[in-house]
Order: sequence, then C-alpha cells, then structure tokens
Amino acid sequence: MAAYTVVQLLEVLLFAAVLLVGVLSLHPSIVFLGGGLLLGKATLNILAPEGGSIYRRSLVGYAVGLIYFAVGLLLVHALA
Repeated sequence: MAAYTVVQLLEVLLFAAVLLVGVLSLHPSIVFLGGGLLLGKATLNILAPEGGSIYRRSLVGYAVGLIYFAVGLLLVHALA
C-alpha cells in the first residue's frame, strides 16, 4: 500500500473519530466539524479524475467542508 493511501486512511479514521466524539458527547458543533472534515476529504478525492494538483484539490475540498461547518454552526445557533 502506498504511503499516500495510508495517510488518507489515517485521516479518515481521525475525522470519523471527531464525528463520533461529537455524536456521543451531544455537541452539534463537533459533529459538524467532523462532518465537514469528512466532506472535505471526500470532495478532494472526487476531484482526482479532474486532474490538478493535490494542493488545488485540497483547497477546494476543504473549502467545501468549511462552508458545511459554517452553515451547520449558523443553523445550530439559530435554532437553539
């Protein structure tokens, strides 16, 4: 297995752990953080066939995750 693949798997495990901690501790902001990180990683990998550098794909992917996180926080505070 390539080193890059191992790093990605470790990142996904870490991000899933963040999500799980948020769910188990009933902290919606941590849930949205974990979800945003996973969404960013997924978007980064979805963009791989399009080409482009890993840095560009990371920027786009984690920007999508950041938007998800920000909207989630706004909803949590608006509905609480």
